[in-house]
Amino acid sequence: MAIERLAWCEISKKAIEQNIVEIKKFIGPNVKLMAVVKGNAYGHGAIEVSKIAIESGAEYLGVSSFFEAKQLREAAIKSPIVILGFTPTENYYDMINNDLTVTIRSLDVAHSLISAARRKNKTVKIWIKVDTGMHRLGLNPGEVLFFIRKLQDLPNLEIEGIFTHFADSDNLDLAFTKKQIHIFQRLLNELDSEGIDIPIKSMANTSAIFSLPESHLNLVRSGLGLYGFDQSKRKTDLKPAMTFKTEIVQITEIEKGETVGYAREFKAERPTQVATIAVGYGDGFRRSPKNWGEVIVNGQKALLIGRVSMDQAAIDITDLKGDIRRGHTVTLIGKSGDEEIIVGDVANKLGTSIYEVFTSISARVSRIYV
Repeated sequence: MAIERLAWCEISKKAIEQNIVEIKKFIGPNVKLMAVVKGNAYGHGAIEVSKIAIESGAEYLGVSSFFEAKQLREAAIKSPIVILGFTPTENYYDMINNDLTVTIRSLDVAHSLISAARRKNKTVKIWIKVDTGMHRLGLNPGEVLFFIRKLQDLPNLEIEGIFTHFADSDNLDLAFTKKQIHIFQRLLNELDSEGIDIPIKSMANTSAIFSLPESHLNLVRSGLGLYGFDQSKRKTDLKPAMTFKTEIVQITEIEKGETVGYAREFKAERPTQVATIAVGYGDGFRRSPKNWGEVIVNGQKALLIGRVSMDQAAIDITDLKGDIRRGHTVTLIGKSGDEEIIVGDVANKLGTSIYEVFTSISARVSRIYV
């Protein structure tokens, strides 16, 4: 197939399927799975990943915004979609029309949703987010009972879910996460004592799925796990789904003392074979303050030299063995021969997280599903 740029990601459908099977096996038949596909499915392509996830057994999809949910509905994805983030009031009629579930923490928002639902003769489903320590979005635990009582008698509205978000579950020290579990469970007990039973209860993200089974309740939310990563340090059979590649577009030889790239930061200390590769910071291939450092060509590591440009970068292929030519594939994330660049290692070099590495890969980089 034709691709827009000579920089592309290959996404393994089989790996995503296997990862979902692994998660489903671990949580058991009585716990549902939400596939979190926000941020363009962590850079893997939200529409395709959503289809794979649903076909593989995920019961819900989680997104961050109305815009993301709308994209999935326009792609004829009919499974339940929960907007986990904040949604502005101007989207409420469209949310009702698209049968989307909305996270709320305000009575004003509830009334706006109800007004839109009544005009369409529909019932809107909502989830309530509880802030147990993340301190980002959600109601304080002490506000929840009062809030639910205010919602219970409102027409055209169903409280379908209640959830919280862990702040530190990928830490080896799980003390804070266990504190969050205790706070949320205490709230659920309080609601139960008041005769309030909300159908869906959710705490666990990917790390907690594997390290804290007591957090599973009856729905878990997995994002990074779908794509092959679990930061709980527990041994799993999750498989990375993405490889990131480009190719060599030019090879030139420069003399000792010549320079490469903007600001002439690289100065050759010997005659050097320089290969230009068709990827740059416009594709999410970071320039600064730190860059990838190296790539793989024909199963051999090659160092980046000079500044990464918006659309190209340069590598030193002087000492590589074999016949290196224009058109050869260059691996940025993934395996080539006996060498491998792991996204976690890239994140460490860049001083960031796996999440940011994935979601920074530009939309102009083609996603190819294999």
